[in-house]
Amino acid sequence: MDDESHHRSSLGVPRGGGMSGLRARAGDGAKKRFRALVDASPTLMLGLDPDGVIELVNPAVEAASGLHRTALIGQRFEDLLAPSSEGIDGWTAGEPTERALRTARGGERRVEWRVVHGRPLVWVYGQDVTAARAAERRLRAVEQLAVVGELTGGLAHELRNPLNAAMLELTSLARRFRRADHADDLASVEVARRELGRIDRLLADFLWFARPLSATTQPGQLSSPAEAVARMVSAEVEARGITLSIDFDPAARPVAFDEDCIRQAIFNMVRNAIDALPGGGRIALRVIAAGDTTELQVEDSGPGIAGDPAKVFAPFYSTRPWGTGLGLTIARRIATDHGGEVRVQSAPGRTVFTLALPAIDP
Repeated sequence: MDDESHHRSSLGVPRGGGMSGLRARAGDGAKKRFRALVDASPTLMLGLDPDGVIELVNPAVEAASGLHRTALIGQRFEDLLAPSSEGIDGWTAGEPTERALRTARGGERRVEWRVVHGRPLVWVYGQDVTAARAAERRLRAVEQLAVVGELTGGLAHELRNPLNAAMLELTSLARRFRRADHADDLASVEVARRELGRIDRLLADFLWFARPLSATTQPGQLSSPAEAVARMVSAEVEARGITLSIDFDPAARPVAFDEDCIRQAIFNMVRNAIDALPGGGRIALRVIAAGDTTELQVEDSGPGIAGDPAKVFAPFYSTRPWGTGLGLTIARRIATDHGGEVRVQSAPGRTVFTLALPAIDP
């Protein structure tokens, strides 16, 4: 072996490979390192051929879409996105473009995309902004509720004084008609009293709607206000032929809450379940552990909600002539003020309202 051959062998270059073999090995190492970086990145990364067909994806794309890379490679990138009049060819290189990524389960993830034109591949990078957009919607909802709450609170206070005076006069008039045995006049007075009572309930809901979150939130178990509500409605549910069951998971972590507010939110949810069972039925009141949250569920065996169940949270939406249409809106407002949410699932025979609040360490 000559000196040059011995030198090459000591560098790990096979005999006969020369410097070209060394460069090939270095190139393979760079590709492996690049591939490892792409796979480890939380950014959605896709490599497209000039026709927009996917040739390379990283695990972040698989996780966001719910599709394995074998199902992604060979598809057109545009086919993975929600329909839009603007195709990827119209995107400005390096500028963000928000388009929804469709998932395997039929849902969508909001993604902010950027395209970089390279050779031989066109690179598309995506940042999942679904959680950020949801947080923005919650913030807008809180701001809107705060404005409406301030207006309705002031109006309710102004209306309650003349309303109370009218109720007192009608009560006095009813007593006189009752003593004089004026049945027809008494019936008319009772109708007026019932309608004024409905207005009074509406104003009470307005005031709850306008009530700011107390600064004196304390850690505690959701089972405490839930038990209080169960005691409040026990006589009514029994009279209506409704079975009320209670189940509190001992593993459920405490939450920080204002006792009065959360008790009102739970009462409104239970009140809604009672009204859904005019002929009797079942209501289950549960507190369960759910990851980073503790959830209180109110389940009823009623007929369910026709159409989109989320419409019940809209202010003044009610299917009952005696309802104010604010009970569930108030419950959602209280949950939002506590950093949580109220959601609903409904089908014939089973409707579940869930109050979810951030759990804290015991």
